[in-house]
Amino acid sequence: MLAACLRTILLALALAAGGAFAQENPAGPPVRVLFIGNSLTYTTDLPQRIAGVAKATGRAVQVESVAYPSFSLEDHWQDGRALEAIRKGGWDYVVLQQGTSAHEEGRAQLVEFAKRFAQPIRTAGAKPALYMVWPLADRPKDFPATIQSYRLAAKAIDAVLLPAGEAWFRVLSQAPRTRLYADGIHPSSLGSDLAAVTIYLSLFPAGPQEFDDAFIGKIARALEMDERLRDRFIDAATRAIDEPIAIR
Repeated sequence: MLAACLRTILLALALAAGGAFAQENPAGPPVRVLFIGNSLTYTTDLPQRIAGVAKATGRAVQVESVAYPSFSLEDHWQDGRALEAIRKGGWDYVVLQQGTSAHEEGRAQLVEFAKRFAQPIRTAGAKPALYMVWPLADRPKDFPATIQSYRLAAKAIDAVLLPAGEAWFRVLSQAPRTRLYADGIHPSSLGSDLAAVTIYLSLFPAGPQEFDDAFIGKIARALEMDERLRDRFIDAATRAIDEPIAIR
């Protein structure tokens, strides 16, 4: 639905500025989101970028994270601090993330520990979500396997899928020189912007009356997004959410 809304916007040269969209001053209690992951979560402070987008579009979102270098979900399970944070309660969503998980061992680990975390997340009154990441920069052929691993994990626990990795794949397929990577694996500021847009629109889908040019402009300004990239990033994010690519 989001992708269809975007195409309507792009076909229209201008939209009425007075269309219905959320106000800039958030009202009501905040949505609380806990992120559990590693440096792919905390590099460039992705959770705060998402909170910034939320504020700009009129939604109150509070974020916290439990994220340590190179941690897998198994590492978090054994460490215990993530479980402690979950059990404190008060969360609306708990977002799980591990590495690329492109190969069988990583995929099995991702699915197994997503299942283990799902029960305490739901017991605490929250909804689990899976933050799909991307493969190593020098292994673009692993994109389909990484995408499939996160899809399987999300399906296994009926979680919200946050397909940032697929949005990356779409952008790099169209514009390979887009600097989404800061190094061999971590996101650049641009890469985090694309992930933030995808995650935000996955957690908080915008209806056709809200998803207008003004709404998109607020997202772009919140992230200080280059106008040349804005439409490409929004298109990739919405298509990743609404029109997932077929994986053989």
